[in-house]
Amino acid sequence: MSLDDLLKEGEAGVANKTDEQITLEDLMKINLQNRKMTLLLISGLIFIMVSILNFAYVIALQSTTLSTQYMLYRYIVTGQYENAPIDYMRLMIPSIIAAAIGVILFISYTIERRKKGD
Repeated sequence: MSLDDLLKEGEAGVANKTDEQITLEDLMKINLQNRKMTLLLISGLIFIMVSILNFAYVIALQSTTLSTQYMLYRYIVTGQYENAPIDYMRLMIPSIIAAAIGVILFISYTIERRKKGD
C-alpha cells in the first residue's frame, strides 16, 4: 500500500468524521432525554420505597393490635377482650397503588432504555 493511498484514506476518514459531528442542539436533546429517563427511574424507585414503608407500617400495626399486651390494655380500658376491629386490607390499598405506580414507571424506564439502545 502506498503512502498516497494511506493519506487518501486518512482524509476520507476525517471527512466522514466532520459529517457525523454532533451539534449543540443534538447534545441538548440527548441531555433532556437523559434527564427524563433519570426522573422516570428515580420516581419509580421512590414510589416502590414508599410502598414498602407503608406495607411495613401496616404489618407493624397489625402485629401490635394482635399482641397480648394490647388485648389486655383494651380489656382494662374498654372491657372488651378482643383485637381491634381494623380492616388491614383497606390500609394496604395505598401501598398497593404506590407499588403499582412504581412498577409501571420502572417498566416504562426499561422500555424506553431498550428503545434507546436499538
